[in-house]
Order: sequence, then C-alpha cells, then structure tokens
Amino acid sequence: MSHRWILMKISRIIGLLAAVAFIVPVVSAAGIGNENDGVAGLLSQADGYGTREYFTITQGETDTHLLNVPAGMSLLNVYLNWFTPDHSLRLEIYRPDGSLYGSYHDNYGGRLDGRIRVDISSPVSGTWRLEVHGESVTGTIPYILNCNAYA
Repeated sequence: MSHRWILMKISRIIGLLAAVAFIVPVVSAAGIGNENDGVAGLLSQADGYGTREYFTITQGETDTHLLNVPAGMSLLNVYLNWFTPDHSLRLEIYRPDGSLYGSYHDNYGGRLDGRIRVDISSPVSGTWRLEVHGESVTGTIPYILNCNAYA
C-alpha cells in the first residue's frame, strides 16, 4: 500500500470524527433540563414532541429535571428506565403550578422491572418538574429519562 492511500484513509476518518464532534453536542443539548442546565423544551417530532436523556444517580441523591410542555398537548408520556430491578428509584412529577401530580415506584406498572411509565392526559402547558430519587442504589447507576408529548 502506498503512503498516499494511507494518508487519504486517515484524513477521511479524521473528517468523520470532526463531523460527529460538532453534531453530537448540538443534539444532546436540546433535551430535558436538569437543575444545573435550567429549562429545555421538548424536541419536535413528526407526531408531537419528545426527548431522551441519560443520567446517573447514587444512593440518597435527588435529580431534578425541568420539562417545558407546549400548549395544546393531549398526552404527556414520562418513561424512567434504570435497566435492572436490583436498585430502587422513585419518580415524583410536579405540575407547573408546583402541586404534586404523583409519586411512582418500580412496581407502579405491576411488576419489578427497573422501569416506570406514566401517561398524563391533557397536560397543562408550562414547566413540569420531574424528580428522580435514588432510594436503594449501590454505587452509581445510569438511567434514562424519556419524555414525549403528543398533540
């Protein structure tokens, strides 16, 4: 193989890595806001709005996430997944007026599976507060918070 061919391949790889480096931060910055980032809107989708973000949590920690729900939505779906029932998380959802909508544990769906899914019909517009509590966690565990709103 010639040196020219190798240099051409290396420059293509560097170009791809540079493109990914510029695209990924833009996409991940437009999701759910947490207590350090402030409020972020839902991402526009063909059938409504949605976002998925990845976080970590430890024993006794509370992560606060703010979600701006646009007016005119008929359904808000909140999905928390921490991948294993070996740990216990609690999800508290607060309406924009600050009142508690509900508090949910892993068994909310009828079985222990490391997931909580809550569907909210006709959610009021405004900033909803989602709190994820590390109730029984060993070490640091990852979780996904996925929210979708539909018109």
